[in-house]
Amino acid sequence: MSDQHYAPPQANLQSKGELETLLQPLRETKGWARMCSIMGFIGCGFMILAGIAIMVGGAAFQQAANTNTPTGMGIGIGIGMGLFYLVFALLYFFPSLYLFRYSSRIQQALVSQSIADIAAALEQQKSFWKFAGIIVLIMFVFFAIGMVSAILIPLLVQH
Repeated sequence: MSDQHYAPPQANLQSKGELETLLQPLRETKGWARMCSIMGFIGCGFMILAGIAIMVGGAAFQQAANTNTPTGMGIGIGIGMGLFYLVFALLYFFPSLYLFRYSSRIQQALVSQSIADIAAALEQQKSFWKFAGIIVLIMFVFFAIGMVSAILIPLLVQH
């Protein structure tokens, strides 16, 4: 008896109809993924510009205000807020990059009609969703910490 009897089933996607059925949803997704990725890159650029402007503006405001605040407080707040924007620009960059690569791999798969190119496109899509899932988990952890802190800190301060 041969081992072929126990081999896993193989899909034969070489027929044009089956391959076209597989490519059609990717074809429809490509434009939206490309548009979202480009908008994400533009958003990153604006966030970087805003971060730099806030850092420079904080320093300029501190010198122009001539207030009684401790020296450097305005500069520190401006730098902190500017860095906050830069970190979020970095966080927005990666999903935009994964979407851009996904749409590029789809285009390549549509031209070559190769299963390997389709798999490469889906690998980029997987990377996008993995990154998005990790960010969602991190957000929920921060949300939970915030909720617990909002309950415990007032109780601890009273005593």
